Amino acid sequence: MNANSNSKNHLFLFLLSVFFFIKLSLIKHVPLINDEAYTLTISKYFSLSYFDHPPLMMWISNFFHFFQPDTAYSFRVPHVIFGILTSFFLYKIGSLIYSIKTGVFAAILYFISPFFFFSGGFFVVPDAALNFSVAGSTFFAMKIIFENNNKSYLWIALGLLLAMAFLSKYQSYLFALALFAAFVIWKRDAFLNSKFYITLVISVFGLLPVIIWNIDNGFDSFNFHHSRSSYNFNIFHAMNSIFLQSLLLLPTTAILIFLSLVNYVKDQRKEESFLVLLSFPTILTFNFFMMASENSFSHWSMMGWMLLIPMASNRLNLIKSYIKKFFILKILNIFLVFSLISTLSIHAHTGFLTKSYRSVPEWDNTRELLNWKHIAEIISENLKESELKSLATLNWYDSGQLNVALNHNYYVGVIGPNTNHFKHIYLNSGNFYTLIIVRLINDEKNEDLTYWTQALGYKVNKVNTLPFLRGSRVYGTISLLSIDKGD
Repeated sequence: MNANSNSKNHLFLFLLSVFFFIKLSLIKHVPLINDEAYTLTISKYFSLSYFDHPPLMMWISNFFHFFQPDTAYSFRVPHVIFGILTSFFLYKIGSLIYSIKTGVFAAILYFISPFFFFSGGFFVVPDAALNFSVAGSTFFAMKIIFENNNKSYLWIALGLLLAMAFLSKYQSYLFALALFAAFVIWKRDAFLNSKFYITLVISVFGLLPVIIWNIDNGFDSFNFHHSRSSYNFNIFHAMNSIFLQSLLLLPTTAILIFLSLVNYVKDQRKEESFLVLLSFPTILTFNFFMMASENSFSHWSMMGWMLLIPMASNRLNLIKSYIKKFFILKILNIFLVFSLISTLSIHAHTGFLTKSYRSVPEWDNTRELLNWKHIAEIISENLKESELKSLATLNWYDSGQLNVALNHNYYVGVIGPNTNHFKHIYLNSGNFYTLIIVRLINDEKNEDLTYWTQALGYKVNKVNTLPFLRGSRVYGTISLLSIDKGD
């Protein structure tokens, strides 16, 4: 390696350090989303696997619980590290196929993407570990297949990263099948190599916890994910999904990916074919579900788009005559998208966008970003100790947020059908006497709380409804219901 390459590598490591400290500086200023609070709650109770996802994310959080960190935000640090390491592997992939400059662009494009910035390397969600393990597996597989490198550490690293992918999220199964097809196409002699089978055995260990847990629990996870596909086509949902995927990547990055795929069709390279093969099963499969189901989410395909970022970066590197204009457009893109995110976050705490309205409009729904510490304080001030030991809500996300807001001093369970993994946690499961229902004032619709609880088999003895604020204005109500299990 020459001095110029060393200098560029050192500059890139400096860039990764900048990325890392930017995210660390934001950790305490972005409120916990529902999925994070839920993860921090259920991860306190170790399990071989979990209802929503494979167990790696929960195992990491479970390990952190032993240290009793002062703040829930500390649980984000491993995911920030995963995001930085994913940027590093995308840099290595771009450098391997094209040039160091392209690799640097790939790392930057990953970092500035709204989805990859937050879900891919900030929030306590499984995408960060998934993206890291998939990007790492892709890099090591390229070294083995296209550089004909048979060193043992490459095979072991590939096996470990595949096992980690299987332990992260179910999208990894499509990636693994595509990777197997890549070996069939470009590296068939690997099937005569004992190291291939050692890698295969290592990777299978990542499948075992999920399979064993599902066998013991009636294939609960698989049934849940299958039920999320309604197969009810809605043209508006389909169009919205395409738009949101572009927004999650950044529209300029989506354009670069499209241009790189057009160029790939004209001038195919085997390394690019490899990336396309690994990415398209995820992109096509989950876009099909997005088109065919109203219950789908746009972020399901993001792992596939991530694998095309090095190709997009190369396209950016090649449009030299337009690169300044493109960077200006991209900076404008970044400013607009992240300004929108910042505005929403500030509004969720202050309500400043609708402060001049006579009443809170129906569209002003920031429930995902409620100040649950404030809600927990109101609950604690209005309930006795015995009541606090018997708390429940009607859904997994409210219980997750309340458990974290109460610092896990009390266990808040779930009654009703919307329990997710809470139904596999049996603490206090038969002793829920205080039901908490949190509602926004723009979405109350005069529901009869007594009817809801009776439908779940409970009798209501007393209801106490209290307001809570967003900024200086009443934004919702907290209903404290004293309940008994009906006959």
